[in-house]
Amino acid sequence: APPPAPTAARPHGPRGSSADLATIVSGISSLTVGAARLMDGGTVKQTMVAMEESSVLVMSISDGSLLGVHATPDCDMSVVAYHMALFVGRAGHVLTPELRSELRKSLESTR
Repeated sequence: APPPAPTAARPHGPRGSSADLATIVSGISSLTVGAARLMDGGTVKQTMVAMEESSVLVMSISDGSLLGVHATPDCDMSVVAYHMALFVGRAGHVLTPELRSELRKSLESTR
């Protein structure tokens, strides 16, 4: 059966909160790091999960943080990966846990 058509009541993107997406990104990263260790593959740089209705791309930042993007199935994932790599290269060192916490708090106060 075809997937249900989007409706006004159904939000676009993953179900649940951004915390759920963060949990998924963390789990994907943990799984791929474990696989890399078992296979003597070295450091995991990025992981892509392609699904029928969307994709998730996870990229490591040098301090151990992760950048995850949830994308539509029709986007060009090579372009997404390129821009993620640019972002990580230019801003990854600035995104400290303290700054991310501040940004999260400021977002919550505007809701």
